Amino acid sequence: MLLAASLVPALVPALVARGQTQVLIVSGLGGDPVYSARFAKLSRELGDALVQRVGIPASSVVRLGEDSVRAEPMYAGRSTKGNIEGQFARIAASARPGSQVVIVLLGHGAGEGADSRLSIPGPDLTAADFARLLARLSAQRVAFLDLTSASGDMLPVLSAPNRVVITATRSAIERNESQFATWFVQAFSKDGADTDKDDRVSLLEAFRYAVAETRRAYEADSRILTEHAQLDDNGDRTGTGEPNGRTGDGLVARRFFLDMGALAARGGAVDARLPALYGEKFTLEEAVEAHKLRKPQLAAEAYGSELERLLIALARKAHEIRAIEGRAIEGRK
Repeated sequence: MLLAASLVPALVPALVARGQTQVLIVSGLGGDPVYSARFAKLSRELGDALVQRVGIPASSVVRLGEDSVRAEPMYAGRSTKGNIEGQFARIAASARPGSQVVIVLLGHGAGEGADSRLSIPGPDLTAADFARLLARLSAQRVAFLDLTSASGDMLPVLSAPNRVVITATRSAIERNESQFATWFVQAFSKDGADTDKDDRVSLLEAFRYAVAETRRAYEADSRILTEHAQLDDNGDRTGTGEPNGRTGDGLVARRFFLDMGALAARGGAVDARLPALYGEKFTLEEAVEAHKLRKPQLAAEAYGSELERLLIALARKAHEIRAIEGRAIEGRK
């Protein structure tokens, strides 16, 4: 319990007004009209979902793509190296310490190691380039989501403490078209990924949902799985395809919610009780997990009784949080 409580101060900044989220969605070259249309569609669906379902202000979501001009919300031009670097500079200049920054790559990947890259109009951006750009965001909570094919080698280059790195593949060898991107976007655009039923989707939930649905899609087509998504969020440069959110990778992604700060960013006041309530909720979650680990040492009745008590307390805390947030949203309608 003390360990869980010690984590609360580090989590509170993302729960207050300065914890708003800025998102940059970059879709690269399709190389074929079918892929170009698919990447553009995924970019549009993700942007719309983040605004309409998650609640991030449209002004905090920027999309770059293959086309110079596209009459769509949040679209800011071609995904050239210069434009991407310009968006990073803008975010670095405006993002407050403790706020969240999410970078999403869609398209075709290639290369190996530090030379892993996203295929974009003109000169490509490599993993080494992204590492340089991300270094400017050391005071923010960052998620780098490379949903492209052959993206696996990006992970060890970009791994860092307090940073969630997700790749659609395990290595550069997995070059086939990525199905993972479709399901990852769907985790936010449709229902189904919210496994703990707290009315929000964490990056860990989105990752696990996309992994499961990708595997199911391959099995339905009787195909061998040729992409193995990876997640790293402990800075050890090694990802896993099965993060449990309790030990090792997954601890940060489990509590990385894209809607953090959305109320404040939309102009509403954040209830002063929320940071403490979220801290209490996280502490209860840790207590539940710690209690489950003690199951072999406890009598069945004692184990069940304490687990029931903790789960009821957790459900009540989640209900209290939802009630406060619901009132805040209703008050601005």
